[in-house]
Amino acid sequence: MALNFLVSFFSIALMALLVSTNFRIGKFLNLSLGGLFAAGGYIAYFTPNPVFAALSGLLFGTLLSLAISKICRSVIEATVLSLGAGILIERGLEIVHRSSYYYFVDFDYSTYVILLGAVSYLFVLGIYLSPLGLKMKFVEEDHELAELYGINTGMIFTVTTSLASACAVLAGFLSSGSLAISPTTGFGYLISGIIVSALTAQLRQVGAVHYLALLAISFAAARFMEVLI
Repeated sequence: MALNFLVSFFSIALMALLVSTNFRIGKFLNLSLGGLFAAGGYIAYFTPNPVFAALSGLLFGTLLSLAISKICRSVIEATVLSLGAGILIERGLEIVHRSSYYYFVDFDYSTYVILLGAVSYLFVLGIYLSPLGLKMKFVEEDHELAELYGINTGMIFTVTTSLASACAVLAGFLSSGSLAISPTTGFGYLISGIIVSALTAQLRQVGAVHYLALLAISFAAARFMEVLI
């Protein structure tokens, strides 16, 4: 029971972290993360290779960030583009998913979501507690002013989007053993992540404090869901 709770907690916390970093640093709501999570499940079914899953997400995130940089001029445009990319992924998975039944894999790596979530949070907190953290806070608070002071916001945006996408696909891959795989598998996780991120944003914190609060609210959300179940 405790292990299942930890898996649920870190699944929500990880998606909330990905949503939050993309919005606070990348300045858009990345709605493709749900489709990427589902894609991870399909990769586990057809090609059970976690390295391939992570690299696929990394490539997608890089292409998405480049497309947003070239095409979009506002938060809304970038969010809509990410939504379109997410829908495109799901429609592509529907073409692959020709069976009327759900797919299942014969292995269960879902406990590794705990490790992925913990490492991701430690990585982000480590950055914010390092000398680079000041620049990251600057980007969070005023993107345009950060550019005027010579911070390479474009590179930070690309790296953030790419790593978030890679983590989403890898999370879907690792969670596949405990889920019925379908094109919409990641939708619930994405919504949970958005809700937790929105609640945490109301605290109006920045840097490491924000992400610690995100972790705490994710814990409360997982606990609430456990009670409902």
